[in-house]
Amino acid sequence: MSEYILTLLFILGFGDVFSNVQTLRDADSEQEPILCDVGEFLCGDQLTCVSESWLCDGEPDCPDDCDKSTETCKVEVIVRCPLNHIQCIGTRKCIHFNKLCNGAKDCEDGFDEGVHCRELLSACHELHCRYGCIMTRNGTFCFCADGFEVGDDGRSCRDHDECAMYGTCSQTCMNTYGSYRCSCTDGYSLQPNRRSCIAKHETGENPAALLIGGSDNIIITALNGSRLQTLKQLDSNGTHGLDFNHKEESVCWVTSSESSGQLRCARMRKASGFTKEQEVKTVQNLHDVDQLAFDWLTGNFYFVDQASDRIFVCNQHGDTCVTVIDLDLLNPKAIALDPLMGMLFFTDYGYQAKLERCNMDGTNRTRLVDYKVERPTAVALDLVKKLVYWADAYLDYIEMVDYNGKNRHTIIQGYQVAHLHGLAVFEDYLYATRSEPSSGAVVDILRINRFNVTDPETLTSIGNAKTIRVYHKLSQPKVKGHACEVDPYGKPGGCSHICLLSGSYKSRSCRCHTGFSLGSDGLSCKKPRNDLFLFYGKGRPGIIRGLDINVKSSNEYMVPIEDLVNPRALDYHAETGNIYFADTTSFLIGRQKVDGSSRETILKDDLDNVEGISVDWIGNNLYWTNDGYRKTISVARLERASETRKTLLEGDMSHPRAIVVDPLNSWMYWTDWEEDEVNDSIGRIEKAWMDGSNRKIFVTSNMLWPNGLTLEHGTSTMYWCDAYYDHIERIYLNGTGRMVVYSGRELSHPFGIAQYQNSIFWTEYMNGSIFQLDLVSGEVSLLRSERPPLFGLRVYDAQSQLGDNACRVNYGGCGTLCLAVPGGRVCACADNQHLDKNNVTCSDFVGQEEPQRCKNDEFQCRNWRCIRVNWICDGDDDCLDGSDEVAHICSNHSCPVDQFKCPNNRCIPKRWLCDGANDCGDNEDESNKTCSAQPCRAGQFTCGNGRCVPEAWRCDQDDDCGDMSDESTSCGESY
Repeated sequence: MSEYILTLLFILGFGDVFSNVQTLRDADSEQEPILCDVGEFLCGDQLTCVSESWLCDGEPDCPDDCDKSTETCKVEVIVRCPLNHIQCIGTRKCIHFNKLCNGAKDCEDGFDEGVHCRELLSACHELHCRYGCIMTRNGTFCFCADGFEVGDDGRSCRDHDECAMYGTCSQTCMNTYGSYRCSCTDGYSLQPNRRSCIAKHETGENPAALLIGGSDNIIITALNGSRLQTLKQLDSNGTHGLDFNHKEESVCWVTSSESSGQLRCARMRKASGFTKEQEVKTVQNLHDVDQLAFDWLTGNFYFVDQASDRIFVCNQHGDTCVTVIDLDLLNPKAIALDPLMGMLFFTDYGYQAKLERCNMDGTNRTRLVDYKVERPTAVALDLVKKLVYWADAYLDYIEMVDYNGKNRHTIIQGYQVAHLHGLAVFEDYLYATRSEPSSGAVVDILRINRFNVTDPETLTSIGNAKTIRVYHKLSQPKVKGHACEVDPYGKPGGCSHICLLSGSYKSRSCRCHTGFSLGSDGLSCKKPRNDLFLFYGKGRPGIIRGLDINVKSSNEYMVPIEDLVNPRALDYHAETGNIYFADTTSFLIGRQKVDGSSRETILKDDLDNVEGISVDWIGNNLYWTNDGYRKTISVARLERASETRKTLLEGDMSHPRAIVVDPLNSWMYWTDWEEDEVNDSIGRIEKAWMDGSNRKIFVTSNMLWPNGLTLEHGTSTMYWCDAYYDHIERIYLNGTGRMVVYSGRELSHPFGIAQYQNSIFWTEYMNGSIFQLDLVSGEVSLLRSERPPLFGLRVYDAQSQLGDNACRVNYGGCGTLCLAVPGGRVCACADNQHLDKNNVTCSDFVGQEEPQRCKNDEFQCRNWRCIRVNWICDGDDDCLDGSDEVAHICSNHSCPVDQFKCPNNRCIPKRWLCDGANDCGDNEDESNKTCSAQPCRAGQFTCGNGRCVPEAWRCDQDDDCGDMSDESTSCGESY
């Protein structure tokens, strides 16, 4: 084979193919050579063929494990030759232009020499280069002396700015004419290579070390991986984030149990181990915190909460915590701080993966990277050069941008940087934690030269670990004074509650406890009157929040009600300051005061699917709809609810949802939606007296999915939203004046609705938006955007819960329940009672009936609860006693064809597979084994290794697959 053809094969990327063919050709002629099919790989035993898509997937498929060896899975190093140098094809070697066509073979394959050296001499003379001409197999080009570059005319020379190139200097670079000069910031010394900066080590100081948060311990090692020591053996569920305070010589970490999390800190002893370990009690639950970062200037702690999709900050004492970012954040992962710049950096791999930056108070949010990023799991900062490094665990790379999102640069890509969890920067190196799926809980600690990349160096291997930090004083540089310094009154930055840096260490903003608002002076915090605000429920995670009805702000107007699942229905009682809510999935009705106190469950038994609740503020009763196996409307007293509950109506309903009461006129109203889309006019709104009597249909026709319902007492008007027709309607309570109020494009699946003065507010179930409609101008404005789903919505207006009826005084004289009816009241009893002859008091029934048996399509729990059959073995304790998830029932459980069965028997939709979210609970839906077997979606390209990347990334000259299959030779033919 000629030299020219051989070189051409290498240029076109067929060098490995030629090498394999030659190897087979040279094999022992007496042994029949094994030829694998197209798309297969020949193992080292020369007998076994495996699919090429199995290569470098972290699992051994060849008998000799060569399909995952470092030779097969070579790390992809991006070779960028210096100015006036050229790369030898297929190698990492760069040679100077002076060595081209000099008669000596400097590239192993002779790429730098050849017949072109004679044939192109005349072409070089015709260029009239100012300095010199080079001849390559691709043609002739002018070049300049070192330190200079070719001008725009292709012949002249001008000064080359070496400082504009990544990696020229470790830290500070100053361009000079024809050259450059590197220097270092305070605390570092320039090395003999005149490029690298190394931290100075003063007498008596501990050298730099690696802090690693493991599954059951905290480990410290030298920067070369030696002197492995366990500083702390943990008896909890390991560390979920770790950082240090070098000034105090302490380390802090988050641990979690089944229901709560703790922030713990301890001082480091000189020799080894911790001392004076203590808990920093925070007002926020840290159970779902995955990462933390410490602001060494202010002492504040920043946390990433993956369950609630937010980033929040607590002061050093933990008694004040505020949310920094919670909007447009769907799966936050990594976080890093630069207090000197007052900036916070974080990654998110929700619907659109991205790397973002904001001020440390959450303002000035800026997207740095949102293209060619899939699962950014780790982030680290170069505080000197103002660079952001991040690792992508799906695309298997480490990349870099500057603080402005410019000058993006790939540091390293390939199998050897797959499955990275933690990342840290110090001096010229990146340090990372990498898990190997085939090796169980073993994690490698890697060191990578970020300016002169070679194969990553494995420093050591330890037990399961994720977080890594470089413990050194220069990782937390000091400043002379900052905006959050404590004033003479003990207030940081003069702030009443918490001081956050913003855009610089010289600038700050004050924030307040949830439930407080910032005063006009920007420093003091005051408690709102809490007599007028909007509040709503949301899922994923379940929470009830309040917001100012008049101001578009992310501040929490009330203390949130957290640790819920699906708070679909809610209402309030202004006299006691309670928010009432129904958590459908948890089968309970509870309450909590606006100030965050007195959280309690008031009803729990026999609540299958509570969709609506309404407070009778005069009679002090609670009404609710139950869309379970029994379609019911019930009532109970606000106090002693479990002892006084009564079923008012049962049956003759399809799907009762929202309910509102009008105690001034003694009526209650509820919506009832239908599933039958063929007949789109069979939904309805019904009404009855508040004792359940005099029931009648109030509104029907042109109605199918009536959801939210609200009353305006001043004008006797009812408003509701229909999620089938996607419009908002109104009608007067006398049955006249029905009309569509709004049917604009913002309505896609309205759920909750509320009214105040000339405004209508509604929640969008599917997209997580809260809108406000001005009834006078018809203008619609977006108040807030959340992660969906959103549920019920109410306006907390103390002035709207006024008035009187026969139940106001002394509970109407009734023994158990006082229920308003037009012209008076009716005394009623709980379901297990009967009304005495005096029609006022109640007595218990003698004996108890056997609990009702379940229907054919229901499962009976040990506690006699009835649940739907398709709820068993779904990974959730729907019975509330665990009897629907026991092993002998679930061992033979199967999932529908459109669902995936997790090892824990949970069934999840197949569309949830490989989406970055842990839906199974054990990550099986995100494992390499599961994801490699999944076909790519429409609009995606299937890589040779099974990875899916957007079709638009194919043939763009970037190795997005990690195996070059998206940049194959067919690109030149089709693109």
